[in-house]
Amino acid sequence: MKRFSPSGFLRGAAFSTLILSAAAPAFAQVEADLQKRISIAQSSLNTTEQKISRERASFAREINALERDVRGLEKQTAAARRLEDEKNLSLTKLQERLNGWISQRNYQNNLIQQFLRQQGGSATAIAGETVSTEQRLRQIADIASASEGWLEPTFRPVELALDNGDIVSSELLSLGPVHWAIADGQAYSVTSKEGEWQSIKHLPSDAASALTALQEGQEAVLYFDPSLSQFDQIPDESILDHLEKGGVWALPILLFALIALVIGVLKAFQLLRLPQVVSFTPAALRNAVETGKSVFSAGSMQQGLFDIAREIRQPRERDDQLFLQLQEYRVKLEQRLTAIAITASVAPLLGLLGTVSGMIETFRMMTLFGSGNPEVVSGGISQALITTELGLVVAIPALVVHSLLSRRARAYYLSLENFAVLLSQDSEPQKEHSQNTQEAVPA
Repeated sequence: MKRFSPSGFLRGAAFSTLILSAAAPAFAQVEADLQKRISIAQSSLNTTEQKISRERASFAREINALERDVRGLEKQTAAARRLEDEKNLSLTKLQERLNGWISQRNYQNNLIQQFLRQQGGSATAIAGETVSTEQRLRQIADIASASEGWLEPTFRPVELALDNGDIVSSELLSLGPVHWAIADGQAYSVTSKEGEWQSIKHLPSDAASALTALQEGQEAVLYFDPSLSQFDQIPDESILDHLEKGGVWALPILLFALIALVIGVLKAFQLLRLPQVVSFTPAALRNAVETGKSVFSAGSMQQGLFDIAREIRQPRERDDQLFLQLQEYRVKLEQRLTAIAITASVAPLLGLLGTVSGMIETFRMMTLFGSGNPEVVSGGISQALITTELGLVVAIPALVVHSLLSRRARAYYLSLENFAVLLSQDSEPQKEHSQNTQEAVPA
């Protein structure tokens, strides 16, 4: 067994200290080398990242240029494909496309022509020649140039043609498409037709005062017609003229209306003349039947039911006769009301039929003369709708009259029916009468 020696331990410790002291400079050198290598690596990494960034920007520019080239090639391909499709189109399809372009051109020309008409420009002919599209566009450009002065209107002298044919000197004030003129203290609403100013309507004295005040530089309130006097150009139309526009289908509607009117008046007169149904208690009615005293109007429906109950003493036969008489009265009360109901049902259908016929005629005219002018189309449609309007005007009152008369007839019939029920339930007098008859017969 070895013994531990303190002196040996001390010698080992001293030796280890000498070794560590000798290795310390080597460790510092290694650490410095590592830091240097790390710095070199970081510098290389930064250089590489900058190079990658520059190359990425270059590649992005190249990719964008290639994408633009691809889009250009796509457009060229689409154009080449359209050209190839144009070559492969049949003559019919080309004609259809040409017709579509012609229709579009006509529509645009109609819009330009309508605008020029509204502005008072010449849209039909100049010196006997047809106005070209360039000339119309030039007129629109002139109107646009003139419209710049609308914001600051001023009076200017013009020659005005009055309604009686006189031509007078006047001062014209224009505000957009609205024009006023004052001549000899009189104010007029004017318009320009074929380069001449013509009066449309003579304005009241307050308009003349307002124009005079404006001419003197003062403030004034001036009214104008927002329809540009188009409302005044609507012709007055009578009822007969309005009905005449409905065409041939207005005649049967008017015939049904006349029939319903006659029947309604006669039926209302009949129902209003009916006497009121007298109410009875069962005891009072039994006493009236036994005594035979009548309190009803002669020839009334209630009197007829009372006579049946008084004359026929057998209950079954009496009930049958009362039922038959009630059915006869019901037919009489509801007689000819069906004609009013038929009028209320047929009149709208006839109006719809007239509208369909009018629309067919309108579309036929559009096929022949085109649909460039919307006023012609709207006029034809308005005339076609007259029959529908007439049918509804006839049907609605007929429906109301039929409802009122039917209600009145039904209420009167229910009153008669209740009176007949009371007569039918009156069985005691019949029993007493049969007992008295049996006692009177000898054994």
